[in-house]
Amino acid sequence: MNGIAQCSTPDASFDRSTGHWQASISRACEMVAPVWPLDQWIAVNPFWGLRNLKAPRVDSLLRQRRGESMLMPLAFYREAWEGGRISRDDLLASLKEAGINDTPELFGERLYRTERVENRPDYSVLDILPGAVEGEPPTAVVVDQIGRTCGAFFDRRQSRWSTRSDGEGLFDFWLESARADVSLDYRTGIRGVRRWFGTVPAYRLEATREAIDALGIDADILEALAHGLLMRIPGWAAWCRGVDWRAGLQGDSSSVCEELVSILLVWEWAAFAHASPEQKNMAANRRHALVETGSGAGTEWLWVWHRAFEIGYQRSLWCTLGNPEGAQERKNAPPERPEVQAVFCIDVRSEIMRRHLEEVHPGVQTIGFAGFFGLPIVHQNHGPYRPMAKLPGLLAPAYRVVDTQGSNESDAALNRALDQREMTRESVRKAKYGSLSTFTLVETTGLAWAWKLVKDSLNLTARKGKAAGQDTVAGRLVYLHGGDPLFETTKVELVAGFLRGMALTDNFAPLLVFTGHGTHTENNPHNAGLACGACGGQNGGMNARLAAQLFNDPQVRVALAEEGISIPLDSWAVAAEHCTVTDEVTLFDCDSLPASHRPALADLERRFAEAGNRTRRERATALKLNGYDDSALHQKVRSRTSDWTEVRPEWGLANNAAIIFAKRSRTRGKNLGGRVFLHDYDPDQDSNGEVLAALLSAPMIVANWINMQYFGSVTMLDVYGAGNKLLHSVVGGNVGVIEGNGTDLRIGLPLQSVHDGTYWRHEPVRLAVVIDAPAERIEAVMRQNPDVEALVENQWVWLHRLTDEGGERYVNGTWQAFRNGSAPSPR
Repeated sequence: MNGIAQCSTPDASFDRSTGHWQASISRACEMVAPVWPLDQWIAVNPFWGLRNLKAPRVDSLLRQRRGESMLMPLAFYREAWEGGRISRDDLLASLKEAGINDTPELFGERLYRTERVENRPDYSVLDILPGAVEGEPPTAVVVDQIGRTCGAFFDRRQSRWSTRSDGEGLFDFWLESARADVSLDYRTGIRGVRRWFGTVPAYRLEATREAIDALGIDADILEALAHGLLMRIPGWAAWCRGVDWRAGLQGDSSSVCEELVSILLVWEWAAFAHASPEQKNMAANRRHALVETGSGAGTEWLWVWHRAFEIGYQRSLWCTLGNPEGAQERKNAPPERPEVQAVFCIDVRSEIMRRHLEEVHPGVQTIGFAGFFGLPIVHQNHGPYRPMAKLPGLLAPAYRVVDTQGSNESDAALNRALDQREMTRESVRKAKYGSLSTFTLVETTGLAWAWKLVKDSLNLTARKGKAAGQDTVAGRLVYLHGGDPLFETTKVELVAGFLRGMALTDNFAPLLVFTGHGTHTENNPHNAGLACGACGGQNGGMNARLAAQLFNDPQVRVALAEEGISIPLDSWAVAAEHCTVTDEVTLFDCDSLPASHRPALADLERRFAEAGNRTRRERATALKLNGYDDSALHQKVRSRTSDWTEVRPEWGLANNAAIIFAKRSRTRGKNLGGRVFLHDYDPDQDSNGEVLAALLSAPMIVANWINMQYFGSVTMLDVYGAGNKLLHSVVGGNVGVIEGNGTDLRIGLPLQSVHDGTYWRHEPVRLAVVIDAPAERIEAVMRQNPDVEALVENQWVWLHRLTDEGGERYVNGTWQAFRNGSAPSPR
């Protein structure tokens, strides 16, 4: 029996009971990273589901199954080599890591005598069948049909004439749509396919089993084929995976992604049923190749260039860090007891503001900590609105913040008013989309928007006094379920947790400022992507206010003292929010501050203003705003918050490249260029490694998600990038965006968020993780967490540690010493 015939024959060892083939489909779904709704944007590592494979192996797999590479075009590395961005020493270090004995000069020749060839994925039967005479290839038509079906199924806000029945699943909805699509035969070029769908079992599991039997595929091929088919429609695959992920966080079960796989497999079955014997054998042979992909598919040499590019940045980082602590006095070091302690989110944009604040206020100590301040909350606004999560997507909320005006009566009255307003708006919406009033009502009410359209077009809309749109309504912190106020023991646990997490357990300043960050832009579906990633794509002012309130609670302080954290009586906290578009910092709840602290607070506000001026000047070049004085520059960036034509209000976290876990004294006075996440960590306060374990399993993974989202949005722009902002249309209210007349969701970042029209504003480098801790502690923590170990060992992050002599780099299971960015050598 020849190889082709074997491929088309079911594997007798493959048990086709539901549980066995479902396991293969589940594994394929787990290879897809989830995405979140636009209004709850969370940066996601698009390769997260493949973290247990080495990065070059994943590159090979994606080339085979999608025809796309994780790496940049050859021209990118040629330019970096010719321009000195990759030095000879960088390439030499990369060659040594890879175990290649070529000289840099000899290896460099390959960049000029090799042309990059991309794979064309053609393992689907739909790839083999001819298309309609005047239509698209069958594969494109099927992706379009599934995309439109998903758009209609998941729409909860925009569509007014929904055909979806209550309780109907995605597979059921799709099958009914396919049976009703009278143009399906013509568009696909598959004669009789619509009628054929009438014979498909209505029960999803039965239909899937019959499809697998008809295709004759074993467990390994089923997993590979299912993943490859999901990669044909990566946006909706990621959305379905996100629905399942969020259900799991809430303790519910969901299998929407598996339903999508069933749809794709039934389409394969449909194409297979209409294929000739030769076409069936050809498809079977190509499917077999899906599980025979080599470790690098001949592209290992290009990974050497990419690694050299990354080493170039890491060398410059270590040169900036310079000598270790103790070798010289830290620039602008704060006094023994700081006048002010300002806690900022670890976000790379905070690095610039912190550095300039320290320059203008030598008495301040800045501290880096995750922007949700260790408070896993959802925020319930007044009115008929769903709660908004304000915590990282990896975590489940435990508490709820309920807006209050101070009394139950006032809250009830406001809720009734807002409910009535929403009912009125909904009535107008229904009338606007009604069959009899569509044109007359729209034309009449449209006139009411004329002046607003003019003002918005001329950028005349004035922003009102809130910082970055932050709502200053008071909130009541309660348990997520039941709504009871927090017990004192819970409050103490929360405060002790975030103080220990930021290595702040003594030497408290008289004034402590918890500084969240946020953003405000107009006409920008990806607005939440510029807000705090640690706050679920929301502004961080709410979390900062709660942290300050808990810190100031007298009963909490008494209990903290019993745990060894003694807060002086003269230490008080306030909250603030840093608007990353304008670099303005607004303080909240200052009325509760004692009169004795008012002068220090007023002085801090002046220092924040000057630090904002310096930060804006540093950012001006990237925003193409050079040449303005401070006042004019301030006005220019302010105008970007309300300009509905602005496609680049700020650069977000573009060019992020490293995260450092160390005391601020290690980095104070160092210009890290807004490329580094900074999280305070004191190894002397963490002998058992518990704090480090928490940092690597949460902030480091969040930073990895951010880093790899930017990476994928640049290197795999057509798969993991959101395309051109100017062509975006929002789907389903907040589900996502499509580009132009496309039907698949565009996930990741828009082109305008990573490219300025001439140059890339984000360098695609994997995250450098720098830790001030003994090697044994780092390795022990790494082994405790499989996800952390996978990221390190499979080269999704690059692990480093600070030493008294300089630093060490973790390479291929060993620590290699280097000094100030020099080439590493075995320890």
